[in-house]
This record gives sequence, structure tokens and C-alpha cells, in this order.
Amino acid sequence: MGKNYYKRFGVVLRNPLFSVYLRWAYEQGLRDVESLGIQPNFNKMGFSCLLSGCGNEQTADTFIQFMIQRNKNAKIYIIDLGDEQIQAIQKLVALKYNDFSIEVHKLTALDLARIINPKSLDWIETDGFMEYFDHQSLKKLLQIWHLLLKKDGFITTRDCVSEGKLTQVADFFRINTANLWLGVKLFAHTKQDFENLFHTIGFKHFFGNTWLYTYRRFALIKL
Repeated sequence: MGKNYYKRFGVVLRNPLFSVYLRWAYEQGLRDVESLGIQPNFNKMGFSCLLSGCGNEQTADTFIQFMIQRNKNAKIYIIDLGDEQIQAIQKLVALKYNDFSIEVHKLTALDLARIINPKSLDWIETDGFMEYFDHQSLKKLLQIWHLLLKKDGFITTRDCVSEGKLTQVADFFRINTANLWLGVKLFAHTKQDFENLFHTIGFKHFFGNTWLYTYRRFALIKL
């Protein structure tokens, strides 16, 4: 993921409306988790969470604020692959959140077990992240997330879902635009693809809608 991604997509991520969207997404995601029968307990001892594929410092700031408002003693992990993203997030944490337990790593999500112990995370949050993985890599990613989550740990995220002819057209433009404009490769996954993977790996799941037709909410809990 090169410099073009940070500079070009950063225009979207730095828009104040994107932070509004994220706060809505976090709140809605937790309600989705509750619909699966789990009541998130942010106040419990040793609460630990991961923001995976952060994107930029504004997204990190929004997530950190959301988390520490609920538990100032939480352990927060943040990962991304871009040098500029990581440097900006590390600077943010050093300036604003030096008194909190926050680790920032340049790391692919497939290597998370190098820095996080099995069964140690309560919450994994990410946005538009699964589309960066082909089917086999996505299966491996979900297996790693499942390994790292505590019993009754949960995941909240949003991602593109291919359903029918209209979304196939949207997928074509999305994937090609990402490749040409941002220099990244995206993959299309159907709802059935996701459901099969969730069932095989051991997640109970919920699907919901967002403000965009092809962009769906996911809540997963570890069985």
C-alpha cells in the first residue's frame, strides 16, 4: 500500500463526516452484537481491543476516543501497513494519548499472532477491510481473528457484499477504481461466501445495512 493511498484516500478519511459515520458505525455495531445475545462489557478488567487496518490518524483518534470514554484502562492495539499512516498514528498517540495503553504496529493482519496472544481480545473493529483479501486469505484472516478473541469476543465491521447484477456492476467500478486511483487490489465476496466462512470457522453472525446499498454491516461473535 503506497503513498498514493494515504494521500488520495486520506481526503475521504479526513472529512469530518467520516468521523460522524464511524461513531454511528461503532454504536450500531455494538447494538448488532447485542442482537446476537452478547452484552458488551467495556468495564471489565483487562478489556482489550484491536483496530485493524486503521487508514489514518483521524480514524485512530475517533476509535481511541470512543474506547477510552468507556474504559480508560483498556488495552488498545492499532495496526496498518502504510509507513505514513503508522508514523502519523504514532505521533498522535505520543501527543494525545501517552498515558493510555495503546500499541501501534506496522503489520499485516495475517501476522497478528506475533503481537497478540490467543484468546486475549474482547473486540475487533475494522472498516472495509475484508475486501482486501481473496477467498483463501480471508479464511485465514477470520481463523486468526477467531483464535485471538476471548470466549464471547466479538467483531464489528462493514464491507461490500456482492448480491445480484447491480452489485456486480458496482464491484467492477470499485475494484478498478481502487486499482487505478489508489494502487490497491480489492476482491468481491458474495453474501453466501461470507456466511459459509463464518459458519465453517465458528462465528455466529449478523448482517445489517449501511447508508450505501452495497455496503453491509457485520457483527460476529465467537462460538
